[in-house]
Amino acid sequence: MTVLAGIIEGVRAELAVRRAAHPEREMWELAGAAVPPLPATELLGAKGRLHVIAEVKRAGPAKGALAPIDDPGALAAEYEAGGPPR
Repeated sequence: MTVLAGIIEGVRAELAVRRAAHPEREMWELAGAAVPPLPATELLGAKGRLHVIAEVKRAGPAKGALAPIDDPGALAAEYEAGGPPR
């Protein structure tokens, strides 16, 4: 089995559990009552500044561990401040 096939199999199994716990009709009702999403395209381009959505990722399914990150919160704060990782 490939890595991708394993991921798909796991997602399908998890989806079956979620569907059993929360039927589709209930999900539609919850979605209808939810607060509307923020306008991401407007927020990302606001005030002529460049905005970036970054991810602090420790590992991936195909490559395993990517980089040691002792304090992901501190690294994310550096990303937010616009400085290079230390």
